Amino acid sequence: MIKALKYIIPLILAASIAFLGWQLYRYMLRPEDIEILPSKPGDVKEMARLCSMEIYNEVSVLDTVNYKVIFAVQKQSGSISFDMENLRIDDSGDTVKINLPREIVEVYESNEKNAWEVIDTKAIGPMAFLRSNKLSSAEENRVKSKIKAKAIRRLYSNGTVRQARKDAVENLNRLMEAAYRKPVMVTDPTPEGNSK
Repeated sequence: MIKALKYIIPLILAASIAFLGWQLYRYMLRPEDIEILPSKPGDVKEMARLCSMEIYNEVSVLDTVNYKVIFAVQKQSGSISFDMENLRIDDSGDTVKINLPREIVEVYESNEKNAWEVIDTKAIGPMAFLRSNKLSSAEENRVKSKIKAKAIRRLYSNGTVRQARKDAVENLNRLMEAAYRKPVMVTDPTPEGNSK
């Protein structure tokens, strides 16, 4: 038996090395399967925006929807930016004249952890004790939609949009002077913004 093992072990070892060598040889001869897909540009319009201001808010929410009261806290983020593709530029004279376009005000629920925290909900009105206190997803979304609209109105009323437009005029003036290498005059036809 020991004599047989003396021959079997080198034989198994040689067969294993031959098998691995054969697999390696086949792998080296195999043509590479590389699939080249056509490239697709990302959202080019996003790249053509001048961002004037980043927004972060934490708001408390007290609202009613379908005879239910909700008290919650929402963390919001967003931005006020300007579409560079809609700039009206007159570069025919000695001075480049630019009109600042309409602002793009975006407010979203933040992607932070606990960005939407419902503190309490309560059914109210007639027969409230027979109805659930819990809000459905549709009801929560309706509340969030109202919060977003209210946040955007607040940005106009508290002067945030006005400040963003003022900052955009200054930033655009510097940017365009560097690009055109001559005097630039950026005018803002609606310094209070376009809330409608």
